[in-house]
Amino acid sequence: MSRLYRTEGIVMHRREQGDADRVLTLCTPQGKLLVMAKGARKLRSRKAGHIELFTRANFVISHVPNYWDIISQAEMIAPHAVLRSDLLRGAYARYVIEMLDRFFTEGEGERALFDLLNHTLSWLCEDDDLDLAARFYEQHLLGLAGFRPEIFRCVGQHDEIVSIRPLAEGDGTANQQAYGFDPEHGGALCPDCYEQEKRGPAVVAISPYGLRFLQKCQQGPYTQLRTQAIAPALHTEVERVMQHYITYHLEQGIQSAVFLRQLRQATMPLPPSGVHYVG
Repeated sequence: MSRLYRTEGIVMHRREQGDADRVLTLCTPQGKLLVMAKGARKLRSRKAGHIELFTRANFVISHVPNYWDIISQAEMIAPHAVLRSDLLRGAYARYVIEMLDRFFTEGEGERALFDLLNHTLSWLCEDDDLDLAARFYEQHLLGLAGFRPEIFRCVGQHDEIVSIRPLAEGDGTANQQAYGFDPEHGGALCPDCYEQEKRGPAVVAISPYGLRFLQKCQQGPYTQLRTQAIAPALHTEVERVMQHYITYHLEQGIQSAVFLRQLRQATMPLPPSGVHYVG
């Protein structure tokens, strides 16, 4: 006998099954879930408008042993419709979904992961700085997955803890020495360690402003970050560093990130000069 349960969920993926059904991947507060929406492709289906890609909805689901659980009812909460109509915003949404997919398998996840995805999709619907939403999301998803980079203390070889402070105390000016980012050891290198390790194949450079930006993404809150002007060049640098880190730990790149970069290059206007991140 089937058992009914209720859950919120965000539609991450959908694919056709049989003549009229769809199989959905949901991100729920209990983890990633694979479910069947029977008859969802029929013209008169009551579920169809509530299970669009990126939609957040309330679901009543029937648990069926040795088969997909089956959606009995679906009621939309937030459609996130612009992510389906705007090519660029949709590409960012697909990137955050793919990243979640790569780090979490079916059944894994928690309320904090669901909330992070829901907030990020909302920011991608509303905000102008889509890169900021992506960079903030990366740091916090990596933390939930157990891969949060250490960027407040040097991960190099020291006899004692070496704190990383890329901005000088009091005046907000940057130390102009280059720092490093070492995915093999899990995070940032101080200038001295970077000088010693920079020829290593996994180590990449990061500027003081880039490192401080990542620190602020980890610390949050997002509401404070979104009020600050961030140079496109800084976004480009930090994206390069984080894609290097993510690719190292996944042992492969994220395909949607490649498409996103190509699309952004084709659609974005030339960046204004003289814009800097305010630390």
